Parts: sequence; structure tokens; C-alpha cells
Amino acid sequence: MIHIQNKTDCCGCHACAQICPRRCITMQADAEGFLYPQVDETACIHCDLCEKVCPILQSPQEAKDKTPAAYAAINRDDEIRSQSSSGGVFTLLAEHILAQGGVVFGAAMADDQHSARHIAAETPAALAALRGSKYLQSTIGNTYNEAKQALQAGRKVLFTGTPCQIEGLKAFLQGREYPNLYCMDVICHGVPSPLVWQTYVSEQETRAGAPARRTFFRHKKYGWKTYALLLEFSNNKAYECVLSKDAFMQAFLQNACLRPSCHACHFKKLNRVSDITVADYWGVQNQQPDMDDDKGTSLVLLHSSKGQGLLEAVRAELRLKQVQAEQALKGNPAMTHSAAPHKNRKQFFKNLGTLPFEKLVHKYARPSFSLRRAAVKTLRSLGINQVVRKLCKRS
Repeated sequence: MIHIQNKTDCCGCHACAQICPRRCITMQADAEGFLYPQVDETACIHCDLCEKVCPILQSPQEAKDKTPAAYAAINRDDEIRSQSSSGGVFTLLAEHILAQGGVVFGAAMADDQHSARHIAAETPAALAALRGSKYLQSTIGNTYNEAKQALQAGRKVLFTGTPCQIEGLKAFLQGREYPNLYCMDVICHGVPSPLVWQTYVSEQETRAGAPARRTFFRHKKYGWKTYALLLEFSNNKAYECVLSKDAFMQAFLQNACLRPSCHACHFKKLNRVSDITVADYWGVQNQQPDMDDDKGTSLVLLHSSKGQGLLEAVRAELRLKQVQAEQALKGNPAMTHSAAPHKNRKQFFKNLGTLPFEKLVHKYARPSFSLRRAAVKTLRSLGINQVVRKLCKRS
């Protein structure tokens, strides 16, 4: 049976819980808010399926001799791109799958905005909830089983998620290859604690005097490169703050609240089990300036012929330019390198809930002076420093 002794050995993918024939594995939150499998040993029949589908225990080897094809990509529909985190590629791929009677799985915010969960989308309108980055670990729930049922029914499936979630799905399917399955992962910095996000949102709701009704982690009002976190509340108030100044984004990007497994990630590698990897094309303004208007450009990496075919199917609706993967990935070291834990991570979690959130971040996770100075320099070079000074506001 699955037994987690070292928390770096569990990515929280839920594969073990979903494969269990006796449903005796549940995912339970620890003191930091991260979910881990708990086994009801009285119901366990010792089939060991949970261990066989663990993507960390059964992590496949990376092919060493292949460099994925890479593209800079922009959705020609500016409205969809404005609602997306980068270039809006996901929506086109998802709509193509839906047009063939398929189903798309991805992360969506819960109605109360306090968590994220994986859901199935079967109409173009339902894709709105899946667009945009969710800087949370979405709860997979039963979606691996739902995807398998759709595949067995002959439907096309596009399953999107973090690299560990995709490898969890592949392991859950126990090596069976489905020609109608398309997997897309993202270049992931790491997943922050759900408890940290809940604490942050609760304090924002107290200040606003109303529950949150919408979250946009990558609001582009002030540009793609200096995106802002936007929260809207049921009383029509709103909070917005650029990534370099918002307390939650600081804690996340400073690695103060990431899942332990993210500091020793088994899934950060050049060649992946997914068909497509997508990311922000950071550095595009220097490498491919003709593909940059500060409204968002995607980096697309293809790992299979299925991925190539899916991208080709929507090529006419994209501005697409092939690039060198090695060069393009210089702005995305998280493709292959794990995030180093913050030196104050332990103290950060120990004091979570005992200090106001902004004071907690300022005390234990504030960026170093050199990083703050570099951020200011970047903002000035983009000509938006005066805007940023006034940006963290409520309306």
C-alpha cells in the first residue's frame, strides 16, 4: 500500500486514490494545507495498484536524444488572448477537440474562489473557466476516471495540467496508449499551499466586506510582462496589484509556500510524456521582437506527432513562428530545474495565521534588495513605473 514517509515523494496527483478498487484511499490535508493519501488499512486488500500508478515511484526515463520542436504562438483573436495568461493557444486546441465531440479537462476556480479543482468542459462556453493560469494545485478529484471513461467510449480527450498531473494520468492508465488522448502540460514554477491562498483570500474578503466572486491571476490591464492579480468581490469592489508587489505573488515566487515535492520535482525535464508543453515565452522581446506586443506570447513545445498534428489543425488561427527550443527556454529555467526552497519556509508556515498576511510575507518572504532593485529597473525600462506606484489598490 502507498505510504508517504518523505513528503518530497508525493506530488498530490490523486492517481493512487482513483485506482484503488476498494476506495480506501482518501486525500487529506496536512498542517501546510497540501493533500496526501491516507489509507484505511482495514479495507485495503494489498493489491499494490496504488504503488504501481504512483508517477514518482514509476517515473519513466527521459529520452536523452530528442529536442522538442518549439514555436512562438499568438491567438489571432485578441479578445481570447486578453482572457488568457499568455498567447491564448489553449482555447484553440480545446475548441478543436470539442468540435469533434470530445471533452477537455483542466483547472478551474471553485465558486467561492478559495480553491481550484479539475473539471470537464464539453462546450466552448465552458472553456472560459479553464482559461488562464491558476497559481494553485488543482484537486484532480475523479477526473482521471472520467477521462478514461470518455476514452473507452471513443471520444477524444484533451487533458491539461501540471507535469505531475499529466504523468499521474499516464500512470493511472497503466501504460495503455489511447490514440484519442491528447495531453498538454505547462512549465510549472511549483504549486503553492492551498491553505496559504485561503488565508490570503479570506483577509482580502474581510477588507472588501464581501466574498470573492472572481480571480484573475494574470490580469493584463498593465501589460503581459507586468501582469496583475485581480480579485473581484460580490459587492462590486475589486483589488488589483502587480506581481512584484502583491503579497501572495511574492510568497509564491520567492518559494516560501511551495509543495515539498516541488523542490525536488521528478517531472522537470526537456522531453515529457505529454504531447504538448505550453508556457509564457519570456524573453520573446529580445529573441523574436516581431512576436511581441506585450499582450502575451505563448511558447509551444511539441513532444509527439499527435501534438504536432493538433497544433497544425489550428495553425490558420495562430500567428506561429518556429524557434530554437534551447534559446527560447533560456527564459524558462523551470522547464528543467526545481525551485530552491526559501530559507524561511519553515518559519513562514509556522507563523501562517498568527500574523496579518502582508506582514507575514514582509517578514519571512520579502524579495532581497537586489531583486527589488532589479524589478524596479525592469519596470522603468518598460515605461510603467509611475503606473505601478499607484497600482495596488481597491476600487
